[in-house]
Amino acid sequence: MSHSGDLATSSSYRFAISPKWISGHVLALVAIVTFVNCGFWQLRRHEEKAVSNTLRQERMATPQQDLLATIATFGEDPQKLEFRRVEVSGIYLVEEEVLWQARTFKGQSGHDVLTPLMIGERAIIVNRGWVPIDATGPPVVEAAPPSGVISVSGIVRKGIRQGRFGPTDPKEGELDRISQVDLPRLQRQIDVELYPFYMQTVSELPERNLALPHARPVPISDPGRHFGYAIQWFVFATVVVTGYPILLMRTARTARSKEYKLQVDSPDPP
Repeated sequence: MSHSGDLATSSSYRFAISPKWISGHVLALVAIVTFVNCGFWQLRRHEEKAVSNTLRQERMATPQQDLLATIATFGEDPQKLEFRRVEVSGIYLVEEEVLWQARTFKGQSGHDVLTPLMIGERAIIVNRGWVPIDATGPPVVEAAPPSGVISVSGIVRKGIRQGRFGPTDPKEGELDRISQVDLPRLQRQIDVELYPFYMQTVSELPERNLALPHARPVPISDPGRHFGYAIQWFVFATVVVTGYPILLMRTARTARSKEYKLQVDSPDPP
């Protein structure tokens, strides 16, 4: 009796070796592997973000130092300098100013003003702050910096290279607007040598009476959503792991019911 039941059960799963269902097995396996890998990738991103936030907090908590002294200590590696609080004096090269376009501030569309600050024989790109989208320029007259030597306090930031995805800028020609703080791209149109990092302004001396630009807020630690995304990917994998066998069992149960119905409905041989 048990033997015949086992045969019936095994025969009801015969559908699972059909080409259509074999393709389904492969897709389910690929989905599980993909979802799990995506989950672990998001966990790694979460850990990287946590390390970055800790580093940011430590560097932002250190006293402000002279930029050139900081470079003498840590070199010019943007990774070692990012988020360090520095101050430096120089002269703005207003004629070389560009706009970092499509930037929002308190929900409003606009641009950030990027102006090279001449320091000796080199210059550093300074993000002086945000201006509304209808601002004229560059140079932005409504946000003109003071003339002569100016003391700038701010935070060192890494440049952003253009990737294969997202907005891109022309490789040739002189740009007055740019989609990223791509320092090598800016170097092509600025005669003086640029430092391989830029600076986000916190304050300037002498102070100006102009309302623009609005200084960008100090970068804060952001844990991001990577941990939540990781949980979502693992949930997706769990759904496939548990749901696909249930689908197989229900399909087999339907197959057994059809076989039983055929046996019942078929007339007995004479």
